[in-house]
Amino acid sequence: MENYQAGGRRLPVVRLTPKGVRWQRTGHPWTYRNDLAEIPSLPSGELAAVLGPQEKFLGQAFYSTTSRIALRFVTYRDETVDALFWEERLKRAVAYRRRVVQDTDAYRLIYGEADGFAGLVVDHYAGHLAVQALHPALERRLPEIIELLVRYITPISITLRNDSEMRRLEGLPLEIKTVLGDLPDLVQVREGPVRLWVDIRAGQKTGLFLDQRENRLAAEAYGRGEVLDVFAYQGGFALHLAPKAERVTLVESSEAALRLAQENAGLNGFHNLEFVKAKAFSFLKKAVAEGRRFEVIVLDPPAFAKSRAERAGAIKGYQEINRRAFQLLNPGGTLITCSCSYNLSEPEFLDLVRTAAASAGRQARLIERRGAARDHPALLSLPESLYLKCLILEVE
Repeated sequence: MENYQAGGRRLPVVRLTPKGVRWQRTGHPWTYRNDLAEIPSLPSGELAAVLGPQEKFLGQAFYSTTSRIALRFVTYRDETVDALFWEERLKRAVAYRRRVVQDTDAYRLIYGEADGFAGLVVDHYAGHLAVQALHPALERRLPEIIELLVRYITPISITLRNDSEMRRLEGLPLEIKTVLGDLPDLVQVREGPVRLWVDIRAGQKTGLFLDQRENRLAAEAYGRGEVLDVFAYQGGFALHLAPKAERVTLVESSEAALRLAQENAGLNGFHNLEFVKAKAFSFLKKAVAEGRRFEVIVLDPPAFAKSRAERAGAIKGYQEINRRAFQLLNPGGTLITCSCSYNLSEPEFLDLVRTAAASAGRQARLIERRGAARDHPALLSLPESLYLKCLILEVE
């Protein structure tokens, strides 16, 4: 195997095609397999020097043998990628969170490529850490990453939430394992004035949809009258809206999530919440038929379009739930509608919400356009990280 001197060591070489070099110049940190000049004989997770035509050095990247994403760039510099390299990146990530995270003890500490850790996610829940290694390179380096986390964070516990389906694409096994300290069944966290129970072992993502935290906090200002929270999960939006509302109806198809939402209501001393176990589409259709009306509706569905092949069905689904919501809102009501589908852009989401309003015979004013919380910084060169859309509208 040919080697290249980079970062004070001899690294195996991966070459890009001219097309791959043009793509790499956009700054996107991923290189796809069909942009490799040849397929190297490297194990997954190996660090390689990436070269273009005329042997131009382009950077250092982790290689994958199984994923369509063959390379994930780690650095574009001729520098040593070692324990000190990762320590500096962790220190930078920690310093950034200390600047932007406020009034909560539940936040994302490391957000993959946005923090320079390709394929790694670390979430912090009141001193307990949930770690996801989504690439073989980070899987191999977990011992040194955990050592750094212990040194700089001093966590109560560390749990590997390596159960994401993304790991299958990298040929990695799925597992959930606490590797440090004791993790209770539920961890109590604080999000502004609201307290929440989090199941780090079995909850969605790593226990809580942390990317929606600032949107949930923003929702507090709109709470009033009858509120409907659809796809409610553990009741995050509902709990922030409850103090100013007469009643909040939570609709959720998962019995486990609804049960945790009930416990969260009790934890905060709220008694004006109604819990409905139902499928969202069926509930909304029935509510329209019954002539129900609400002052505030929240739509926070799971990703309807996980691939481009699912876009048509996703657009239809988003249009339907938003159309129903427009039909259910009183004049002057507020719609908080979200999409976490990367394969649906913000302009497309705005357009389908506009279409839904028109089909319901309603006019709407856009009050706020929001995205993921600041502990989920997006790389401009990685559009995949600009996935979350949250629109707040006033309906006439």
